[in-house]
Amino acid sequence: MASDPLPEELAWAQHLDRRISAVLESIPGFADLRPGRALGIRRSEGELPSWMRIPLWLDECWADARVGGVPGGDLAEILWGQFALFLFIRLQDDVLDRARDDLRLIVVADRFLVECLESFQPFPELNGGFWAFYRRCLRDTVDGALAVGRLEKEPGEFTAEHLGLHARVGGIFKVGAAAVCRLHGREGDAGWLARLQDQLAIMGQIADDVQDLGDDLQDGRFTWVGNTMLAARPGEAISADERAVRLGAGLMRPERGAAVVEELRRVARAAAAEVPDSAPRQIHELVLGLGAVPVELERTMHEARVRSVFGDLLPATP
Repeated sequence: MASDPLPEELAWAQHLDRRISAVLESIPGFADLRPGRALGIRRSEGELPSWMRIPLWLDECWADARVGGVPGGDLAEILWGQFALFLFIRLQDDVLDRARDDLRLIVVADRFLVECLESFQPFPELNGGFWAFYRRCLRDTVDGALAVGRLEKEPGEFTAEHLGLHARVGGIFKVGAAAVCRLHGREGDAGWLARLQDQLAIMGQIADDVQDLGDDLQDGRFTWVGNTMLAARPGEAISADERAVRLGAGLMRPERGAAVVEELRRVARAAAAEVPDSAPRQIHELVLGLGAVPVELERTMHEARVRSVFGDLLPATP
């Protein structure tokens, strides 16, 4: 296997684009499409999600501790395998949600699954135990996504008791970190990392659902956040017009927003509780930063209520 140096984190967006382009060029009819256009990928330049950063941080920390570093090219293959697995699920989900209307993307998704398997399989350290974990994660993501989709079709069905399903949906995002654990001989760290990533998946999805609240309700998707803000009850029918009215009213009810804020605080505490002292510095900083998410949401909701009441009496926000 190659031992080329791993690109710096800020260069990873370009690195991934090159790998994606190579896959698209190998599939008839897709070579002329840029990765972002073909796959609907949107990301800030150089920005990596936590499930890509964590394997990088683990390798950096454990290599510094002289546990035995992973050669840069090999680590790049592990991270590409993780990202290819994400694309496999992402493309299928986009087609099923009708976010993408090109049905050929189902076949392209399968091609990225092959990429994932080819990236992981050359490593002898990734033995039967790893592949059992891989299959469990993939099964959790598929089954979890179906369960979430079913619950979110009707008002009031997705409750706080179901938030753990978001951790199941995020199962595939544990694979890269688990692979790095095995390559370093640190299987004992896989447990707390998996539990931490469960909490990160729940928090990330709640935050996304807050961001997409209006669009989700317009599309008839009743997330936990949406149900909370609407005070939706199982079995009731809520028309599109009524959703808009009830959402506006719900945003003016502090106790509804407070329920979302408090859940974010709970998840942030649960994430922090999983991190041992020996974890990489960057992971400690990551979970410390989670506490700012509910604080910012609480501030934003309060400002929105104040401006809704006082309107033009307040100075414009610079």
